[in-house]
This record gives sequence, C-alpha cells and structure tokens, in this order.
Amino acid sequence: MSSVLLLAVNRHQETYFRKIAAAATSLNIRILHDNRLPLIFGSWKISDYERQVLEEIVQLRLDTLAQESPGYRLSYFRRKRLTLQYRLSVWWFYLRARSYFGQNCFDLVGLWSGMKWRQRIIRQLLLPAETRTLFFENGAFPDTTTVDPEGVNFGSSIPDDPVFFLSHKPLKKKELPHRLSVRKASHSRKTEGNQLLPAEFCFVPFQVDSDTQILEYSPDIQNMEQLYKLLCDTADLSDGRLPVFVVKEHPSSKNDYRHLHNRHPGVVFCNQEETQRLIETARCVVTINSSVGFEALLLNKPVITLGKSFYALDGLVTSVQSAADLVTACQNPQPADPSLRDAFLQYLYSEYYVHGCWRTASDEHTAAVVQRMERILKNA
Repeated sequence: MSSVLLLAVNRHQETYFRKIAAAATSLNIRILHDNRLPLIFGSWKISDYERQVLEEIVQLRLDTLAQESPGYRLSYFRRKRLTLQYRLSVWWFYLRARSYFGQNCFDLVGLWSGMKWRQRIIRQLLLPAETRTLFFENGAFPDTTTVDPEGVNFGSSIPDDPVFFLSHKPLKKKELPHRLSVRKASHSRKTEGNQLLPAEFCFVPFQVDSDTQILEYSPDIQNMEQLYKLLCDTADLSDGRLPVFVVKEHPSSKNDYRHLHNRHPGVVFCNQEETQRLIETARCVVTINSSVGFEALLLNKPVITLGKSFYALDGLVTSVQSAADLVTACQNPQPADPSLRDAFLQYLYSEYYVHGCWRTASDEHTAAVVQRMERILKNA
C-alpha cells in the first residue's frame, strides 16, 4: 500500500486533508500539521546549499511583508528585527522537518499551493527525487479545486501549447458555468472609491501585492502602484483614443490605494461594482495574471495580459509589455479564437480540475481526489 503525507499549515487544510484520508481505502495517508512536527533529533549542521536556500526563503518572507507595507518597503530597524525573527523560524522549521523526513519516507507528499515558505522548504530541500508530489489550490472555475502533481497557477502541469487543446478530445463535455463566485471585501475601505461607471471602459482588476502571482510571475510589474502608473502612461500616450480604465481593488488586499483615487482622469475606481458586471460591460479586461482574466475568458471577453499565466496562450489572450503595446491592444481588443477557447475551457472543466469546493469537500469530491492520487502513483 502506497504511503502518502498531507502536510497542513492551518486547521482548514487539516480538516480537508482528514476528509481525504477518511475516503482512502487503498492508500496509507498520514496527516501532519506543521506545528506538530517533532523536536529535533540528530545533527543541527547544515550545508552551504541548505544555508543559501534558507536565506532566500527568509528574503522572500521579507519581500512579501514589504509588499503589504506603505511605500512597499520596511523601515531599517523593522527589517533588521524581522530578519532575525524570520531566520530563527525558518531554520527551526527546517531542522524539525529535516529530522522528520529523515525518519519517514513517503511515496507521495501533498502540499497546499507549494509556494509559501514552509512548503517551499519541503519542496526544495527535503523531498527525494523519487517522491511524487501533489499540490492543492482553489480552482479557477466556481466550486472546483486544483489537484496538480507539478504545482499551481503558472507552475502547474496545464500545457502551454495551443495545439494540445485543439487536438485533445475530452472524454465527456460538460456545460460551463455562467456565474462567477462573489468575493467579499475583507477591508471596509475596499467599498470606497466608487466613481460613476463610464459607458465604455477597459476593466483592470487589481491583485494582492504580496501574492505569489505578483512575486513570482510578474517580472515587469512588481506592485499595483506600478500597474496604476502603466495605466496612466497608456492613457496619456493614447491622446484620448482609448476609453477610461476602470480599476477594482482586490477584496483581500491589505494595501490602501485611496491616494490613487481621482488622481488621473483616465483611470477611475469602481470598487462597489460586481466583478461579473464589470467584465461583461467592459470593452476588454487588462490584467497581470489575475483569476479575473480567466473569468473574462469564461465570459467570452477579450483579455490582455501583462504577466505570466497558465491561460496566456497565443490565440486565447493578447500579451503586452509596454504602454505603447497596451494602447494598440486596447484600441482593437482581439477575442479568443472560438475553437481554442472552447477546447481550453472544456479540458480544464471536464478533466483537469476536481469538481467540488475543498472547504465543503463532499464524498464525491474526496473520492475524486483519492482517484487522482492513485493515478499519479500508478504513473510514477
């Protein structure tokens, strides 16, 4: 019987993983919460390579926090204090995890996302080459879950070749959803900045500055203020040839953008409007790599991307890197190729994503996850 470890870093993940384990009769699944890793047994020594990776992870944690701070920077003394704090917690976690994995072997290890610092330590330093991996994340469609052997988002196993989708025949076509999930604002100021929605506009969803989508997969735009500046530059460069850009702040963002409201006539904020209405009434959707871009594809709206994304395929979206390119793309937005769009969405909805929300995790959902695990282990 194959042995599986599912590592949780919060109680919601632990609850979900326990439901999966309860559904598995052909797998020996062990659930481990990171705060229940055993104390260290064995050597405290680390190699130069281990030290380098751990320091990179400390820096990533600092960069993530800076993305949520005023001016996208940490004060000198705060950075010094946090560097010591993060270094201690990173090294302590690593030594405990190294001790645990040194005494326990698994055929498959499942992690949530795989991009956060604890999961990154395990991915980069602790898993033998022969150990299979599995990564969980929210699915791009409503009520779906990502269960991927390689990663999530741009790092997933979703093919990046349009030919794959055009030549792939789904086992069974499913009707695609037409309503999007509604995200509630976690900060009251996200309901401020609701200017009058123009008759014609290009919709630009802000993203969470500290999210891995920005930190890892947005090489040209490091934060939402840089995105705002690009929109202003594009509006100025267009010399009135473009409709205004309508921005909606991400409901989970900790950053305060009120100083950007009403700064430029070509960029307005409409935070109280429903995302689906903004997509449906916009000329096009401009995004770095937000899930809103995928939702726009689902609603058959032209999409322009500025970063790396699993849906940024030739024929599906228009990818740009400069204000001049953005002017051209917004003047004449190109819709997705109908055949490619249908094939891409059908593959993801019918075969790639596991149906069902992980937070509720029905019996049907957990059975499908276990089946996915068994298939990955069988193909090892």
